[in-house]
Amino acid sequence: MDAIGAVTDIVKDVVPTVKKYVKYQICHNDYVNEFKEMQTQLKHRRQDVENGLHAQLMQPGKIAKGEVEAWLEKAEQETAEKVVEDLICKGGCFTYICSSRKLDKRTQSLTEGIFKQGEKYTSAGESLVVDTPSIEYWATVFEEKQERLKHQKGDVEANLKTQRMQPGKIARKEAEEWLEKAGLQIGIKVEGLINQAECSSSTNLKKNIEELKQTLEEGKEFTNAGVSLVIDDHSIKGVPLLVEECRGRDDIQDQILEWLKGDEVTRIAVSGMGGVGKTTIMKKVHNQLLKEPKFNKVIWVKVSRDFDIIVQQKKKFDILKFQKRIASSLELKLEPEDHENETKLAGLISQKLRQGNSVLILDDVWQQFCLEDVGIPILDGNNGCKLILTTRLQEVARAMECEVISVNPLPPEEALALFLEKVGSAMLSDGRIKVDIRPFLEQILQKCGGVPLAIMTVAKSMRGKLLPRHWKLALSEFSKFESIIDCLKFSYECLEPQCQECFLYCALYPEDHEIWKDELIEYWIEEGLIYKEGKTREAMNWKGHDIVDKLVDNCLLELVRGGEYLVSMHDLLREMALEISPQFLVKAGMALEKLPEEDEWREDLLKVSLMKNHITEIPSSMLPPKCPMLTTLLMSNNRISTVPEAFFEHMLRLKILDLSWNTELSRLPTSVSKLEKLTTLLLLGCKSLREKIWF
Repeated sequence: MDAIGAVTDIVKDVVPTVKKYVKYQICHNDYVNEFKEMQTQLKHRRQDVENGLHAQLMQPGKIAKGEVEAWLEKAEQETAEKVVEDLICKGGCFTYICSSRKLDKRTQSLTEGIFKQGEKYTSAGESLVVDTPSIEYWATVFEEKQERLKHQKGDVEANLKTQRMQPGKIARKEAEEWLEKAGLQIGIKVEGLINQAECSSSTNLKKNIEELKQTLEEGKEFTNAGVSLVIDDHSIKGVPLLVEECRGRDDIQDQILEWLKGDEVTRIAVSGMGGVGKTTIMKKVHNQLLKEPKFNKVIWVKVSRDFDIIVQQKKKFDILKFQKRIASSLELKLEPEDHENETKLAGLISQKLRQGNSVLILDDVWQQFCLEDVGIPILDGNNGCKLILTTRLQEVARAMECEVISVNPLPPEEALALFLEKVGSAMLSDGRIKVDIRPFLEQILQKCGGVPLAIMTVAKSMRGKLLPRHWKLALSEFSKFESIIDCLKFSYECLEPQCQECFLYCALYPEDHEIWKDELIEYWIEEGLIYKEGKTREAMNWKGHDIVDKLVDNCLLELVRGGEYLVSMHDLLREMALEISPQFLVKAGMALEKLPEEDEWREDLLKVSLMKNHITEIPSSMLPPKCPMLTTLLMSNNRISTVPEAFFEHMLRLKILDLSWNTELSRLPTSVSKLEKLTTLLLLGCKSLREKIWF
């Protein structure tokens, strides 16, 4: 069977829900193009109506009919570029599915509504004008235009307020000037425009109506979706980072700042075990450096293991990918040819970092690399870059010739202060820990080993536990613990079962990955972790956000980039989640070039995540994995070109299959049609597949 025939049969056989997902993703561009074609036709019709109206207005004593003006205004709104932008938002694959559906319905609505309605205004003999009305009419029109401008000004002000909440942003001069102009016009009183002489009054009113129309037209630029009303404030050295207040470590912060302000130390490594607070310390240092006049730029780059690649079966550091991340942080404008040229990128980065004094902070470094290859210049006189990195590995710090400062666990008194701060004042009586609770609390705290991450998660799990028996029960659990990971498990076990499952699902993403909240919640819903009985989709979505908030509140997830859209999972918590989940096979973001070996695809697997790797194919010689319990398979962002026909044959409980952004994937295997439980098939970005599917 040829590729077209095979995939056509699959689409015929696949369950209706999945067919809908496939159509809305694969044909997403078609829906966009169909809508834009409808917009083009409407533009032509609007132009024809405007031409006819212009001709009829040449007759003296005539003005346009109100219904004609209203139609022209509506047609102009529907043909604006912002309509498509409004329907396509940032986010994961699910956003594109929703936008395709909306575009489809909007196209039908335009065809059957305003486009058809405009047909009569282009008919021969149709009058588009009426006799010039009275002063009262013009006064009413003026007040209506004023009211519309008032609403438009309110929308622009609200949008500007939201955008200015982004750190390091200030309002565009054009937006501020428009708001001032609109405010003045809204303040004009209609009574002041009506004079004794009727002719003069009509002229005044019509003149001001035209000015209102012009301001309304200018205001459309500031209400378009995606239009920025703010610009970078170049007086800002960097953007303050979200950081939870944490006691202690002031001596380490002071030492780092002293070295940075001086001239002797140019490379610093902050070293210590996972969860001990290295990143928190450096976030505070970063925010403090923004206030220091000596430095004109402070750059933060999360490294983690995101830059590991496998070359000839050896793990290496991906210099090019790292350069692109730094270039993005520096807001460098790159030409297309620059993106794959390590030497050119190194020169551009070095040039930018030499413009005054800057500090580059690299968080969570696991491998050494050559600074010169990346383009990081050594401080030279008054120009250059000071480097700070955080790492768990002393050998990395030494290899990069850094001055090392070690972060040790908190001493007992500071650990206790942090615990009390997070557990809440209910534990205190007259400013002291309740006598009947203190012995249990101290023993639990001792098990946390002075590690802030463990202290905070355990403390937040014990909030509201006011009786000694609660603490005695907790201590009986802690007595079995032998590691920090065990302490973190306690916080997990205090969650409700639904929150536990949702938390574990986060471990399917790569280490330190920034997770879109909306995408995560959609996965939870489709997996059945948020129960559907009697609930609308909106209600389930809000429930999902409530679960995210609980996980953040318990220090099991953290907010990133302002916290409105994204969360991330500490690598220690992810390690703990995977340890709890032996039925998960997770090798996401590990630079794999091949699929896991056959013996790793066990029959008891529930979830498999291989996203963000370099897998190019699934060998035809590989036997179909026998995973009858598998419900989620995430293989997005790879380079898979072919999937064996029978690959999904034994995955009959699969609910979610994500193959998005495998741009070379040319066909779906026939075994997809056997996945009767499948509710979500994600194929966003599978450009080669698009031409092979018929509907």
